Amino acid sequence: MHIRPLLSYLTCISVTASALSVVFVTEPANAQHAPVRTEWREVFSPDGTIRRLRVTREVQTEPAPRSRVAAAEVIPIEVNGPSESRFDLVFVGDGYTDSELSAYGGHVRGKFDEIMAKEPFRSHRKQFNVWQVNVVSQQSGVDNDPTQGIERATALDMGFWCAGIQRLLCVNETKARQYAAAAQDVDQVLALGNSTTYGGAGGTVATASGGNAQSGEVAIHEMGHSVGGLADEYSDGQGDVYRGPEPRELNVSTYTREQMRQSQTKWARFLGQPTPDGGVIDTFEGGYYHRRGIYRPSENSIMRTLGREFNLPGREAMIAAFYREKALPTAG
Repeated sequence: MHIRPLLSYLTCISVTASALSVVFVTEPANAQHAPVRTEWREVFSPDGTIRRLRVTREVQTEPAPRSRVAAAEVIPIEVNGPSESRFDLVFVGDGYTDSELSAYGGHVRGKFDEIMAKEPFRSHRKQFNVWQVNVVSQQSGVDNDPTQGIERATALDMGFWCAGIQRLLCVNETKARQYAAAAQDVDQVLALGNSTTYGGAGGTVATASGGNAQSGEVAIHEMGHSVGGLADEYSDGQGDVYRGPEPRELNVSTYTREQMRQSQTKWARFLGQPTPDGGVIDTFEGGYYHRRGIYRPSENSIMRTLGREFNLPGREAMIAAFYREKALPTAG
């Protein structure tokens, strides 16, 4: 199943300020240095709060050695059907030596189980194929863990303190995608770092700490974007009053409750219904990175705070995406 890559999704909606990673690349004056990229990044805290920060960092674009990519073993974790009609989740790992691949496999299964424990994934598990790509690193662990200044020779160059932010766990996305492509199909890449420290990041490749029991929530939130096309429902302090057009995403709107009822748009048919994340569906002001002038369907869903459930409109959007290709006509 071919879901639009997350970077493409972000680029196409950047005009509505919903992008998580609006990228601008500038070449440095000294050509010997790596180019610098300024982008929006989601930063996740252990208490579940999410912030969107503008960060500037060197772009890691050097590819992995072809021989190592070609030799990477791909292990099917769970295959429920042909990739043309399934969502293919591909795990790659960093900071796992050859002797630690069994631990990496345990981290992959742990993260997949964490994802599948959340609805609507749990009830629609059969729509997923899951692949583990064994990426072998020279050294164990990731950069700047447990403290800044520690550097390790790893396959995917993962490290904390990315752009000076402690829990922002970055990866060489070029290398991660190269290794992920060894799988039969790729709809979402999740890079696991060999660490128990809480951390992660959104972007073209989502990252999470493989040995941390909470970090799978990062992947669930990110798939809300890349699979369901959902917007963020939090206010990040970057904006006060939203003055843009009506967003295309189904879970944010400029319409009040009354306007939504009259026009029967967005989540009008869910208004007043109990929602899995608590309370009832209504129009709650704040979201889409702004405090006012924009509404979200529920008080506090996973698109606002990690550890929560998807609200009713979000859950419906995810389920529709899981099955979207099954409704396409077949040749002949």
